[in-house]
Amino acid sequence: MKTKSDIANYVSRSIKLSGKTNIQIAHEAGFSHSNFVSMIKTGKSQVPMARIPALAKAMGTDPKVLLDGCLAAYHPELHKVISSLAPGALISRGELALIRVLRHAVRSKMIA
Repeated sequence: MKTKSDIANYVSRSIKLSGKTNIQIAHEAGFSHSNFVSMIKTGKSQVPMARIPALAKAMGTDPKVLLDGCLAAYHPELHKVISSLAPGALISRGELALIRVLRHAVRSKMIA
């Protein structure tokens, strides 16, 4: 995800896969109106950065994936700084699981 359109598509797909309505997502994410969710899905509004954890939870997605995408799309300079200074802050749960498997494999090889 690198563009505002990519974020809109990601949110739209994630909500569809969640099986929830815009009203349910809006309520769970703390938005006062479900039409704001529709505006995010169409790219007319940006995901509010403070709502990323709640929105990701409501959609059943990894908040770090959404954060990474939103930073890249909405704040590319900040994304570049965070990526270079604190890359671990943007590692998703799936990526972290792969790192742990790799570390275990390397440690096992070193012991054997």
